[in-house]
Amino acid sequence: MSVSFVIESWAACAPGVDTPQRWSQWVAAPWLPEGEPQVALAAVAPMLRRRFAPLGRLAAQAALDLAGDERLDADRGIDDNPTVYASRYGETGRCLELLADQARGAALSPTGFGLSVHNAIGAMIALARGDRRNSSAIAAGRATAAAGVVEAMALLDDGAQCASLVVYDSPLPGGYEEFEDEPSAHFAWAWRLRKPRAGERALHLDWQAASTDDAAMHPELPSSLQALWFGLSDAPELVQQADGRRCVWSRDA
Repeated sequence: MSVSFVIESWAACAPGVDTPQRWSQWVAAPWLPEGEPQVALAAVAPMLRRRFAPLGRLAAQAALDLAGDERLDADRGIDDNPTVYASRYGETGRCLELLADQARGAALSPTGFGLSVHNAIGAMIALARGDRRNSSAIAAGRATAAAGVVEAMALLDDGAQCASLVVYDSPLPGGYEEFEDEPSAHFAWAWRLRKPRAGERALHLDWQAASTDDAAMHPELPSSLQALWFGLSDAPELVQQADGRRCVWSRDA
């Protein structure tokens, strides 16, 4: 399977990397962001803002920065510029709190459960923006960012002119951290994707059978941050291994 796409615009945020200039420095010499996220999310009304956990704040800030001054037209179709939300782990901290409550015999909070499901962050961002357009939420292990691109391009094949992809994750909380199989950090990034026009330089993503000969690029980064690095850099290729598959990111010369 192969898809070709263009990143029309982007936004990203992580602890210590919160301006385009800092992201340019990061692309030139990537490092694993450290520390806890401090996201004010000032554009969101206080009553809704307090429902966002730190991961949701990161995702919301990236999505809002990508949207910029875009005005939502109530008459536009719900399939115009859909959004794909992609996170390997999602709100695992909220899930662990619910399991702890259940183990103690405490009543489970319906609100807590509603905010823990995988599409909750996307739903809250839609509420904050008054956005009625189509959105979906996916998780695909180490291939989460790649799967998000494929999902976005499938929506373009269905007729959308462009699609937004928001990718975000945080380290697993205590109790789950032993299951981490790659470096982890707090981060979120967003791309607005469209199909390439005739003669336009494009990016490509190919899914192939796994190979044991691949050398990992930037192994100090989680897979989804590797994808961001490739998208923002001029690197000719990035190869990732994910669940028995080989994801090859490349760009036209």
